[in-house]
Amino acid sequence: MDKERRKKIQTTKLIITEIFMLLIIVLTVVILTFIVMGYHLNEDGKLEQSGLVQVDSFPTGATVTIDDEVLPNETNTSKILPEGDHNIQLKKEGYTSWSKTVTLHSGFLTKLSYPHLYKENPKTEVVTEFKEKPLLFLPSKNRNLGLLKYPGGQLTTLNLESKSPKETTINLSEIIKNSTIEDLDAAKITDWSNSGERIILSTKTGFFIIDLEHPEYSLDLSAEFDIKISDLHFLNDQGDRLGVLENNNFRTISLSDKKLSDILAKNVLSFSNSGSKVVLIAKKPEESKKIILYDISSKSEIFLADSLAENTQAFISEYAGRFTLVFISDNVVTVRRGDLPTENITKENPLSEPIGKYTLDFGTPKDFDFRGKNQLVVTSSGNNIAVFDLENYKLTTYSVEADLTFWVSEYTIGTVSGGKLVLRDFDNTNSVTFKDAESDFQAVITKDNSYLYYISKDNSENLNLVRDLIK
Repeated sequence: MDKERRKKIQTTKLIITEIFMLLIIVLTVVILTFIVMGYHLNEDGKLEQSGLVQVDSFPTGATVTIDDEVLPNETNTSKILPEGDHNIQLKKEGYTSWSKTVTLHSGFLTKLSYPHLYKENPKTEVVTEFKEKPLLFLPSKNRNLGLLKYPGGQLTTLNLESKSPKETTINLSEIIKNSTIEDLDAAKITDWSNSGERIILSTKTGFFIIDLEHPEYSLDLSAEFDIKISDLHFLNDQGDRLGVLENNNFRTISLSDKKLSDILAKNVLSFSNSGSKVVLIAKKPEESKKIILYDISSKSEIFLADSLAENTQAFISEYAGRFTLVFISDNVVTVRRGDLPTENITKENPLSEPIGKYTLDFGTPKDFDFRGKNQLVVTSSGNNIAVFDLENYKLTTYSVEADLTFWVSEYTIGTVSGGKLVLRDFDNTNSVTFKDAESDFQAVITKDNSYLYYISKDNSENLNLVRDLIK
């Protein structure tokens, strides 16, 4: 064999080897990609795609059992599982247990970010001994602050996460001039900024911004701008921008320079916002109600839908980088997710199909909220509750027998019934009964999940604000 021929054979072998190695690499990458995506061969040799579940807990370090199999890793952890229902249990010594049957879908991540395990025998501390019964105890949206309102117009704030909560007192009579004691006692807190710095107080004489850190900067909005306000909400986390309804006109207020905007939209009945994106319910005389998307930044207005319902509501929020639109027509709730429209909705340019549409058996809801960092769409009327979960598009409805119902954290509902404080997950699972609590007051779990605050009586029948160390 001559030298030239041997060289060609070696070159051919090298090319074939490289092609073979390349095919092996490509095949390996494809197989690994499929494995990462959750694909596997079932018992029949068919290719199936699994789902992934991520299991967190407060506190961490809980043993995870899935379908009677104990996982090697404690929370927080994750596991690839076949599509379908799986029972998940969490246990940690000295704490209450947690369990739930979860439905996994092929190719999707199911996040359990809310399981809470509570100390079985928590230490209870008295935070405040009341000389007189407060009118209310209200936590801030971020659950860092608590507010006590006493007869006579006294407000007291507490830093709930501090080991030794410091009380700061605000006398409303020094801010709201020429008001009677009865008017001050009847004043309602209608909104609280996400930062916890400011609250909106509604009184017989108008609306007030109460600056909890610097009470001297509090403001009588009706007097400052000489307008009659019917509704008012914070537009940003700091609480220095406001959305206002006056004489059915939508406007904004900047507290930093005390400036009232021009009229941005007319004939407005109500509004909801997510940042600068605002959803308005508007109605001109002799016309049906219209749902309108308004962008404060660009001052643009987009028609979304008509409504003939007697009770029409619309809400907007942002979750996981996508907007959520919720329309309520009497007792029918429609939930949509995705990009917001950039032009008027018509037959040729319709809204996206809803991810959820359901009828509430308890009738038109009286209350609405986004919870769980906007993961949960919550509608309720009294003790009747409906929760739509944007993670798995699942609706849960139930009723609770309680004197008072409230949210103690982003995913946990609290009730007081028969003098007992009960905490349960948002979907009415994993209920835990705590100690005696007064039915006139809310409770709250602090943002760091360390303390549970509530109001109860001691052995001498005196009212106290107490807290349990639950972490």
